[in-house]
Amino acid sequence: MLENKEFYPTPKALLEKMTEDVNFPMVHSVLEPSAGKGDIVNFLLKETTEKSRSYASLDIDCIEKDPSLRHILRGNHMRVVHDDFLTYDTMKAYDMIIMNPPFSDGCRHLMKAMQMQERTGGAVICLLNAETLKNQCSNERISLMKMIERHNGTIEFIPDGFLDAERKTAVEVALVKVQFPKPEARSSILDTLKRERAVKEAAAPENAYLADNDFIKAIVAQYKMEVEAGCRLIREYEGMKPFILSAFQKNEDKHSQTKECILSLNLCTQRNYYEGGASINEYIRLVRKKYWEALFTNPKFVGQLTENLQREYFNKVSELMDVEFSMFNVLEVKIDMLKHVSAGIEDAIIDLFDKFSHEHYWYDDSGNNIHYYNGWKTNSAYKVNQKVIIPLNAFSTWSGHFEIYHVQTTLQDIEKCFNYLDGGRTDALDLQTALKKAVADKQTKNIDLKYFTVTFYKKGTCHIVFKDEELLKKFNIYGSQRKGWLPPAYGKKDFSEMDPEEQAVVNAFESKKAYEEVMSKRTFYLSDVNMHLLDCANE
Repeated sequence: MLENKEFYPTPKALLEKMTEDVNFPMVHSVLEPSAGKGDIVNFLLKETTEKSRSYASLDIDCIEKDPSLRHILRGNHMRVVHDDFLTYDTMKAYDMIIMNPPFSDGCRHLMKAMQMQERTGGAVICLLNAETLKNQCSNERISLMKMIERHNGTIEFIPDGFLDAERKTAVEVALVKVQFPKPEARSSILDTLKRERAVKEAAAPENAYLADNDFIKAIVAQYKMEVEAGCRLIREYEGMKPFILSAFQKNEDKHSQTKECILSLNLCTQRNYYEGGASINEYIRLVRKKYWEALFTNPKFVGQLTENLQREYFNKVSELMDVEFSMFNVLEVKIDMLKHVSAGIEDAIIDLFDKFSHEHYWYDDSGNNIHYYNGWKTNSAYKVNQKVIIPLNAFSTWSGHFEIYHVQTTLQDIEKCFNYLDGGRTDALDLQTALKKAVADKQTKNIDLKYFTVTFYKKGTCHIVFKDEELLKKFNIYGSQRKGWLPPAYGKKDFSEMDPEEQAVVNAFESKKAYEEVMSKRTFYLSDVNMHLLDCANE
């Protein structure tokens, strides 16, 4: 061994310095490209065994050019994978390359190690002649130094590192450490799809960009991307199968077909497990399931539904797995949802209309909630005033303290009705937040909510004052029309075209001028709630 002029076994002190920063729990695969007689390998195995037995199973590959040294390595049950590191060609990824290469050729050895780790990520720890870095006498050395600097490597010069070594030398050495990050996982299939999509968008009309901002269109586009990427992956795998068989002789046993390939591509379903392989159709069903589930749990999509309705639609996911997740089908589902909502919203608005009027006729303070007028074919028509009083106790019967638990649901129901009538004109104001703040501030009067202010009194009453007169008017028109108290011609004819009986009812309800204002703003005052809900499906 001493005949090998390049053989300088690494002393223990240097080995300790080389590995002092190594996080061994994160190191599994190691390459020693100038293994000698195995000093570095033995040190690593001993070090990991002493620190923790769980780290002792390092996967270590050795390379050694000297035949005699290779014989020693194999005799000590060390894995020798090649003879010359500079000609070593592998796709295997190493968490760490640690080495003490020949001093005469350290530049090329370190450069190759860094190139390997640059591709796969991992650490490089190398001892080399200090002159290699200090004396920039060649383009090769200049390139080496630039690469170390580019990757934020560290260099420590050690003047007497080999004075106490098995084979002594006074040569100054440099300890180089470089940590390369793991490359970001990339999919060529997804990259291709994104480029194709970008080309399509560039060729599309300008309004296509606006459409992409729409929630439903965006999630459908994402679904299409995921389905196409998965289908391409499955087809790619099917095309690769003949080249990745576990044996050169094809297994004719049909029950063992899933074991034919070294690589397996399966779907995460019991059904697919028994069938073997990845079916494109089954993959699409599973992706559909994921997107329908996501849709039915998204507040943007199901926010208007009651809890029961949300649960009902979520339970339909198993059926919808066989239905394409497309704009058409999503909108069909949304329209169906809104039909369920609209079926109940008319009743809710009329119930509220009644709540503010004759429902509390027996309650003294509620007497001024409504204004009577001579309606169509009746003398008992009424409309709700700007201020209404209802029995609603916000004070604890035990402590007498102001609380929101007893009033929140009622106020939410009122707000929900006006939300539908409002059509999104009014800025959002969270009711629960506003009530909690009022409790914290001990404010019981003129609490500002989205559509009205509320005042609570200890005798158990709540005073509601509507802030938007136009919205209150729409509420009264809606209630009066559904009750049949306004002429059938209301909102269909100009005032001048009405007969005297019709005009009399309009004058009793609001006045000629006010009616003309209604006609000028028909889209707001006379919009059908059902139509508004269906319009929401296309927003």
